[in-house]
Amino acid sequence: MDPIALDLLVRGAIFGLLTLYVLVLGWTGKGFDAARRAALLAFGIACYTINSSPVLGPDMPDWLARVIIPVTILNPVFQWWFTGALFKDKFPIIGWRLLPAGLLLLNYAIGDMSPFRMAVHATLSIAVFIPVIWLPLQDRSGDLIERRRAIRNVFALAAGSLGIFIMANEWVTGQVAQQAVALLLMTILFGAAFLGARRDLLVPRPVLQQTEARRRMVPEDTHFLDKLMALMEQGVYREEGLTVARLAERVGVPEHRLRKIINQGLGYRNFAAFLNERRITEAKFWLETPENGHTPVSGLAFDLGFASLGPFNRAFKEVTNQTPTEYRRAVLTDSGKD
Repeated sequence: MDPIALDLLVRGAIFGLLTLYVLVLGWTGKGFDAARRAALLAFGIACYTINSSPVLGPDMPDWLARVIIPVTILNPVFQWWFTGALFKDKFPIIGWRLLPAGLLLLNYAIGDMSPFRMAVHATLSIAVFIPVIWLPLQDRSGDLIERRRAIRNVFALAAGSLGIFIMANEWVTGQVAQQAVALLLMTILFGAAFLGARRDLLVPRPVLQQTEARRRMVPEDTHFLDKLMALMEQGVYREEGLTVARLAERVGVPEHRLRKIINQGLGYRNFAAFLNERRITEAKFWLETPENGHTPVSGLAFDLGFASLGPFNRAFKEVTNQTPTEYRRAVLTDSGKD
């Protein structure tokens, strides 16, 4: 078969599959960041399929190029945003996380790609791929989703390292089309995994109360669920440095089974989120008490099991959109008005 015809055939198949991914992820993942950003990444790679084609790329109409090229340029950022949502669960696109996208678009908008500006583009893109490697390697022990824990190292190596290699190679050699198919085929295999058996990675389970979790759980796990919740009522979440392994010993169950109970039974995706729900609820009650109005917040953080004030402030603000000090001031001011 003619090489040009083969290239077009492969890219057409890739584009069709990626379009399907965009539709499926966009529809089934409504309201869930990881699924929506996976759809955005699939759309970006579909644009890259066209832009990197030696046949289609140079002959694109101007109106289409104005859409395709900027989206293609932002693919490293889309990959970063998707990685954050996948492995951190809560990864809002605000503030400085918009900066790399702005810099990449500004570099493109200035004019024709000179060698210097191509170097700027490659440097920015490679810099964005660094957290694509780093994020999956963070907090693996606290991840309650066994499938997600299993792919963390592979994802970091494949998505991050390959992205850096491709950007560096394009910068040095100028070869784009030769790399495109390999990268896209690998991304398609990854996407197929997410749409298949690992779709639960993108769409979280609902968090359930103990009664509902017991009803849905296999009978042999309900005993351990009751022991777990009894320990939580006793305040085990206040222990600094509490890990899944240590809590599993207290419950009397293997660690992998406790992970399954908390994730598939109760619906929590991360161990810190499981503990912090209790911690923040207790913190809010303490902060709402007028007698504690002048007590330093740092003492509360340590009492609740946080190693320092910083993680406590971040966890509290993630739930309430306020720091503990701001929350106390607002609550006590409102109660004073009443």
